[in-house]
Amino acid sequence: MRQVFLNLIWVLGLLGAVLVVYHFQQIIKQDFESTYNPLTTYWFYATVPFLFGAYISLLFIKIWSFQFNKPLFLCVTIPLLFLSFYSPITYTIILNTTSTPSSFSVPIPFWLYKINSFEIVPIVAGLTFILSLFGVNQLPKKVIK
Repeated sequence: MRQVFLNLIWVLGLLGAVLVVYHFQQIIKQDFESTYNPLTTYWFYATVPFLFGAYISLLFIKIWSFQFNKPLFLCVTIPLLFLSFYSPITYTIILNTTSTPSSFSVPIPFWLYKINSFEIVPIVAGLTFILSLFGVNQLPKKVIK
């Protein structure tokens, strides 16, 4: 019964998060239309899916004890974080270090745009980040009757 209640709370939290993200998406869209600066858009579309991936991982954590899974963190989370946040970090550095940045001066390969266009990479990065911190190989406690 407790697990059913927690799952319902999780669904309500997901709906609330979707509404909040939609609100911020509208604000960022208005900002982009007035300034034509895609920096906030890059950060938004890298950060929000990462946070949703971390939220999805809450369904898989049964025991909240720190159990670092080093192979998952190093082989999956770190490369996916690099792919997810390369564009916003690179664009931010170029924007803050050059006097007249243009979209052609930012060294972001086209294949990276294609990979991140579905937002799957940051979702999986967030999911594996939390799972690598709290362990994937957790067994739920046995119920003694």
